[in-house]
Amino acid sequence: MSHVVTVADGLSALSSWMDSTIQAVFDPLHLTGVGAYWRVVIVSLLVHVTIFKAVPIVTKQLMPRVYEQMSNVDKRSWNICVVTLLHSVLDSAFIIAYINDPALNGDKMRGYNEQFEYLLATALGYYVWDLSICLSDYSNYGLMYLIHGGLGVFGLIVITSRQLQFYAIPYLLPELSSVFLNIRHLLKYAGKANSLVYKVNFLLFLVAFISIRVGFETYHSFYLALNVYRGDTGDAFYPFAVYFAILGITLTTLNLIWLRQILNAAYYTLFAGASKRTKEAQARKDE
Repeated sequence: MSHVVTVADGLSALSSWMDSTIQAVFDPLHLTGVGAYWRVVIVSLLVHVTIFKAVPIVTKQLMPRVYEQMSNVDKRSWNICVVTLLHSVLDSAFIIAYINDPALNGDKMRGYNEQFEYLLATALGYYVWDLSICLSDYSNYGLMYLIHGGLGVFGLIVITSRQLQFYAIPYLLPELSSVFLNIRHLLKYAGKANSLVYKVNFLLFLVAFISIRVGFETYHSFYLALNVYRGDTGDAFYPFAVYFAILGITLTTLNLIWLRQILNAAYYTLFAGASKRTKEAQARKDE
């Protein structure tokens, strides 16, 4: 019994030391969220790592033939997409739940909601995991995804430090479009790229991407940039307010770059196949 008490006391002392050390490092940097939520972030990170490890086991049980036919590269991509899909669903759900929250919308530069902040801290655990994937698979994801992941991690650290919390909504609501994006990837890996479900899902993704990422997110990004330019940074540390203004413009730029690629993919997904079939049918008719 005394041994158990000693271990518990040791863990408690270690936790207290971690609290004081992290707060001493990050609080002067106006990043109080690190000290307040480091446990939540670590637990969330471990949950996502566990899910990632469990995905191949579950998939082999539910879809053995489909999974075994995939290459090792596609299997890893499948595992990543399943985790990302689960996150996108949960993330967009709680963002939508708070989209009209009076505390956040009353003053977009100063709004604060403690429960919303806690949920953002759990989301941060996913973004840390996602950044690690971008780093380990850099040759596959490239610089744009790495920048996107790094900006997201630091942005959430700032937002969970009682600064510019409203802007988690326009910056994270685009996860709703990622739901359809990840379903698209999963259908492709499962060999369903020519199915009607694949095409309908891609159309939903295109609508969500344009309306949320190119529309909603861009509007609020420029609204924030305009406020910062006018000197209204709310309760945020001024360099962080400038960072968020630049973040919004950067995300808008990335979205526009991706939009061109998506529109090109949309043509081949939704129209090129039909055009090819029409030409083949006409050729047979001419014969």
